[in-house]
Amino acid sequence: TIGGVFIEFKDVFVVVAAAILVSLLAVFINRSKLGKAMRATAQDRDASQLMGININRTIAATFFIGALLAGAGGVIWGLYFNAITYNLGFRTGLVAFTSAVFGGIGNIPGAALGGMVIGLTAAFSDAYIGSKWTQVVIFGILIGVLVFRPTGLLGMRVPEK
Repeated sequence: TIGGVFIEFKDVFVVVAAAILVSLLAVFINRSKLGKAMRATAQDRDASQLMGININRTIAATFFIGALLAGAGGVIWGLYFNAITYNLGFRTGLVAFTSAVFGGIGNIPGAALGGMVIGLTAAFSDAYIGSKWTQVVIFGILIGVLVFRPTGLLGMRVPEK
C-alpha cells in the first residue's frame, strides 16, 4: 500500500518486466551490429545491401525479435490475468499500435512514452468518463495524432523521396 493505493506484486512485475524488455531492446538496437543493420535496412534497403548487409537475414532477425517480444508480452498478460484466449492480443495490439504511432513509429523511447500516455489516458477515461468510452478516447487520440502530427510526438519529420 502506497499512499492509500493498494499495489499488487503482479502490477509491479508487469511494469518492471516491460521496463526491462524496452531497455534491452533499446540497447540492442542502438549498440549491436545487428541493431545497426536493422536501422540501416529500415532506412534504405538498397544502400544497406550495397554496404554488405544481408537484408534478408536482417529482416528475418527483426521478425524473430518481434515474435520473441510478442511472446513475452503474451506470457506476461497470461500471468497477470490468469487466462489466455485465442484473440487476447487483438485489442491490446490495436492499443500498442496506437501507442507506437502516438510516440513515433520507429522510435523506441517514443513508443514507450506513447504507451505510458495511452495507459494513463485509458485509466483516467475509465475513472472519469466511463469504461464504455475508453476505446473511443484512445482511438480519438490516434486520429488526432495522425491528422496534426503524423510522425508522432518524438518522431522526426522525414522529407519526401
